[in-house]
Amino acid sequence: MSKNIEDLKRQVLEEMRNQDIYLKDVIRYVQNNIDDAFNYPCRKNISINEWQPDSDYQGQLQQKTVFLTVRMFTLWETAIVEVLNKKLKSLGVKVKPVHDSVGDLEIIFPDGEIMKWEIKTTQGKDSFTGATHSASKCNNYILISYLIDKDLKLTEEKEGNRGFITELAVFIWEDMKLAEWLGEPSENSSWTTLRLPVGVGHYS
Repeated sequence: MSKNIEDLKRQVLEEMRNQDIYLKDVIRYVQNNIDDAFNYPCRKNISINEWQPDSDYQGQLQQKTVFLTVRMFTLWETAIVEVLNKKLKSLGVKVKPVHDSVGDLEIIFPDGEIMKWEIKTTQGKDSFTGATHSASKCNNYILISYLIDKDLKLTEEKEGNRGFITELAVFIWEDMKLAEWLGEPSENSSWTTLRLPVGVGHYS
């Protein structure tokens, strides 16, 4: 690898760890396009709790959290790709979504080298849980932990859902080796949980 590409990778990682990207641009994209994930409550101008009341889950509120997190995943993924493309364009780097056995997005450098990343999202307190579809997954992770206001009445108006994301933490972790995965990924599919050691990693 040439020194120029090594320097470029460092610049890309520095930009990816710029907290303003997530606290301003990504959140704005997600909130402005929340109807992509929750079309019905946006059309009806009702809240998540009015649409999916806790009583419907008979005490199994974790199921509700998983349902909402899955509905929002593609929105987070799209926001990350769109925002990073704009931010990294000046460096001659492209970002595009992929959906293969290795990762969710790839960063393409001017020399054609590709760096793949896996995106994980959670509304849980201390872990990222999801299906790991292959033992060949990459070790570069964008980890997004967030909370939402389930009582906010949603709308189709672009600027009408400010405040829907109430808390956000983003970890940009290349070549992850220190985290603890619970569960064994296979070549087919398995359910795994990621736990992060305290004090380790870069976050926004």
